[in-house]
Amino acid sequence: MPIDRYRLDNGELAELRAAEQLLVNECLADLGADYRSPHTDVTEPSPEAPYGVTVEAWARDHGYRLPPGLAASPGPDAEQQQPDDTALTLITGGTAYEEDGSPMPYADVPKTTEYKGRPVPEGGCLGEARRTLAERDDNRDLTPVTRDIYAEAYRDSQKDPKVVAVFAAWSACMKEKGFSYRSPLEPPNDKSFPRDPPADDAEKRTAVADVACKERTGLVAVWHKAESAAERALMARHTSELEAAGKDRETRLANAREVLARHKG
Repeated sequence: MPIDRYRLDNGELAELRAAEQLLVNECLADLGADYRSPHTDVTEPSPEAPYGVTVEAWARDHGYRLPPGLAASPGPDAEQQQPDDTALTLITGGTAYEEDGSPMPYADVPKTTEYKGRPVPEGGCLGEARRTLAERDDNRDLTPVTRDIYAEAYRDSQKDPKVVAVFAAWSACMKEKGFSYRSPLEPPNDKSFPRDPPADDAEKRTAVADVACKERTGLVAVWHKAESAAERALMARHTSELEAAGKDRETRLANAREVLARHKG
């Protein structure tokens, strides 16, 4: 997508989170704290599938669900891995952040500036880690504009006449196969399917038909073209913000990968 060169995708966010936790652990060690975050590996991100299931084998085996290997689940000792109140205070410094990075005090976490005679960084170890990765003296996140454009273009594209027409063609194709849905956004949320995985036979049959109708109508190509055009139109209104977001993304990713490489080595 046009916005992707400015936007952090799920895999890049996983890299950032892992690097943050490694830096947080270094900070906790410097403060003399006992707690260490166990979440320091780059986790396999969930795939981004804005147009739903598009692979027949996936549909046949899993319906609209993630394959077990891609579905994140907490480990059996997840509860024991949670930080206690002291560790939480050191990690956050008693500060949370609004979406734009503005400080927002936690209501139930005391703000702290010192631990065992050592100064606690502003915003705690997490605040320091984020400033280190961004190479800035604040915790602003410059990338929300990319998420907003991504989401708005996705919504706007569904009103495009060509997308409306291809949705209708897809719906007619599904009807031929015995399924009644107005758009490809509906079947993944069909309440008749099992609430929890795995998918049942009815869901798998629906998903296989869905993929076949997407292929017959060329739905993904039509939708992608319309969404790309919507993104470009929105991007033209936010050039300076996107330039800053792109630089912020590149800086943070480069520093995160350096941290990850240092710890792997």
